[in-house]
Amino acid sequence: MTRNPMKEEKMQMMKKAIPHCQQHQQVASTPCSRRFTPPPTNLLIISKLQAFVKVKFISCNRAFCLAVAFLYVVAGLLFSTASLLAQTDFEQWKAQQQKEFSDYSAQQTKAFNDYRDKVNAEFANYLRAEWESFRASQGIPVPTKPKPVVPPTADPNRVPSADPLPFGKVTPPPTDPVVKPQPVAPIPPTPHPTPSKPQFAFAYYGTNSKVTLDASHRFSLRDASENSVADAWTALSDSRYNDMLNDCLTLRSELNLSDWGYMEMLKTLSEKFLGRPCNEAVVLQMYILTQSGYKVRIARAGNKLTLLVPFQQTMYQYSYIPINVLNYYVMDKSLKGQQFQMLNHEFPKEQQASLKVMPPRFPPAATPAKTFASERYPDVKVKVSTNKNLIDFYNNYPVSSAWNLYTQASLSEQVKQALYPTLKAKIAGKRETDAANILLNFVQTAFEYKTDDAQFGYERALFADETFFYPYSDCEDRSILFAALVRDLLHLEVVLLHYPGHLATAVQFHDNVQGDYLNISGKKFIVCDPTYIAVDIGNAQPQFKNVAAEVIKLN
Repeated sequence: MTRNPMKEEKMQMMKKAIPHCQQHQQVASTPCSRRFTPPPTNLLIISKLQAFVKVKFISCNRAFCLAVAFLYVVAGLLFSTASLLAQTDFEQWKAQQQKEFSDYSAQQTKAFNDYRDKVNAEFANYLRAEWESFRASQGIPVPTKPKPVVPPTADPNRVPSADPLPFGKVTPPPTDPVVKPQPVAPIPPTPHPTPSKPQFAFAYYGTNSKVTLDASHRFSLRDASENSVADAWTALSDSRYNDMLNDCLTLRSELNLSDWGYMEMLKTLSEKFLGRPCNEAVVLQMYILTQSGYKVRIARAGNKLTLLVPFQQTMYQYSYIPINVLNYYVMDKSLKGQQFQMLNHEFPKEQQASLKVMPPRFPPAATPAKTFASERYPDVKVKVSTNKNLIDFYNNYPVSSAWNLYTQASLSEQVKQALYPTLKAKIAGKRETDAANILLNFVQTAFEYKTDDAQFGYERALFADETFFYPYSDCEDRSILFAALVRDLLHLEVVLLHYPGHLATAVQFHDNVQGDYLNISGKKFIVCDPTYIAVDIGNAQPQFKNVAAEVIKLN
């Protein structure tokens, strides 16, 4: 057969072109996160185009290049079309989801608004009814027991007797977490036509605070009658006050305020906003507290309104009205033992307030630094400055029988930063008992002793920070401080021992320690008395060794 050179040359070109085309197909079909995967319909069109190219244009290299270029142009258009279609579908789905969520949110907001409006309208009607008459008790006086004018001192080298000590009631620690009351329903913000909202500024223990209020929010009462209070309540229930309510709740959270701290803040705000302590300020406080979720009552003595709040703990020195096993404390201390007319009606989902202490976040206002040094360990010497804002806050805190409240507060970070580095360095590497003796001697000897009656004229326990501020301290103050140091630095369990006129501590050590002790629920607690001067752990004061203490467990 006669060879045709030109035909053979074309066949060679085809053999070279086909692998080249296959290579391009392989690259184009390689998965890649940056490429869109075309739908099956587009793949079918592309495959037909490829077949058409192979049949019609494979005979020449130039035609092949044009075909490949044409193929990728078409493929790119198909990819772009698929991408645009997919993006359009996603945008439509996204818009639909946003609309459904917006509709649902609007429905929920309307439901909450309707519910709050209904609750407040019903409460206003109850306010119009004649209030019940109650006689308040004078208030529970702070228990007083004689305390030594001079703290007892013993031979520091005396050997502990290792006697088991009697005890009576064991008060368990509070198991419930600190849960702040919450509004009966979420309070939606008030829509404003302009981005700026009227702000009313006030100071609360050195904290510059603002809430959404201006002159248009002020109101006045005709008198202290039921109808006048009900009319004011109806006016306050307007949505114009929603932003103010949310601002107050935000401040409660940002400042880490306890229930007592929140009530004090609202009193400061209302009296500053309305110009003075007045009946209008009481109604405003009452409204904010009920909307915030608190159990609170409004009452009238003569022409003067006041609030009554049933705290979970006993509050000394405040008049109170017992109702259904709860003591409703009269917040105005000037109204003692008077006759009251009170609206005794529950607000939905109201929650009882607590005196539990959470260290508030107030700006620093440093007091002059004072030096504290241990007598036995002179290198345990520190200079401590306290926060005057915090000291003033604690000074106004109610006196309570719940000793746990004072240990809960522990020490502020400001005092810890000044005190703990020195104490940690001194006890580092020591046995638990040696470390405890160092801490005990510091508390026993670094502070001047004087009874509360001599220093303040009445009984009161000091929060741990206050012990570094005031010139004197007594047994309960030192026990509260020592308990905080042992728990923070030694991480050991501590209990308070409450005797008539005296407070001490006992610590559970991991080691077998000799000394006077209490066996509490199978655990051995060694007595550590911060007011028995110069003695080591394990030494109970002789006059209390045969007295059954109340054991107060700390959480």
